[in-house]
Amino acid sequence: MRPSYVRHRAAMIFLRGLIWSLVGLIYAPLFLGLLAIFRNLGFCHAAFVPAAALASTAGAIFYGARQVGVVGTMIGLAITSVVLVTKPDVLGLWGTVGLAAVAGAVIGWWIKFPERCSLQVPAKAVAGLTTGALCGGIMALAESLHPFDFRAASSLAFLVSVNGILYVSTVSWWVRRAAARGNRSCDDIEVIVVALMAGLAGGGLWIGAAPLIAISAAGLDVALVDLETDLPLAVFGAVFGGALAGILLEAFKFRWVHEG
Repeated sequence: MRPSYVRHRAAMIFLRGLIWSLVGLIYAPLFLGLLAIFRNLGFCHAAFVPAAALASTAGAIFYGARQVGVVGTMIGLAITSVVLVTKPDVLGLWGTVGLAAVAGAVIGWWIKFPERCSLQVPAKAVAGLTTGALCGGIMALAESLHPFDFRAASSLAFLVSVNGILYVSTVSWWVRRAAARGNRSCDDIEVIVVALMAGLAGGGLWIGAAPLIAISAAGLDVALVDLETDLPLAVFGAVFGGALAGILLEAFKFRWVHEG
């Protein structure tokens, strides 16, 4: 084996591990916030399913996204900023999330994105949603059989690594299905994707800004109080899991997402 080839393979393994560790860095705070919210709503162990599904969807959109994820995020941030500046107590957290999602759906239906973006990003979002829900279901079942709640760091190490490998393994199938069904069905999913990103971005901004402007985050203050303590170790677990996933994906020569 030539030394130049060995150096190239080592560099690619390092690069992919680094990229996926950054994905874990983005995934961790979003997942922890969503998990706290759904547990506060009474989902108990099952909170892993929607939290992992939504965090995985957002990660997939940002990882392969282009315009769709950016537009959805900008809509959510803009709507929430206006609400927070004007009358934050009128709509509250869930009203603001709903308004941002509706605005995202309307604008997403009106805007026509480039063909490549339309065909691939919604399919990647569905792939992320599916693998995230599957991994969240595994975590929910395992935790229900365990005497104690799982720690955030170990949960994220598992979710980011296993979810990342499943996502890369299945995303090409979703992309091919979207291409085969044509632009019409893809445009419908695109509207959902923009609405979802707008709602997630709006909700995240609200929860982050609520303490600064002295308003209650819809009864979530107690549920979110542990995030500051859990976040450092959780981020470490997510970064470690992401790096492991990236190393394994490149070592076993999985295709890169942009090649699918």
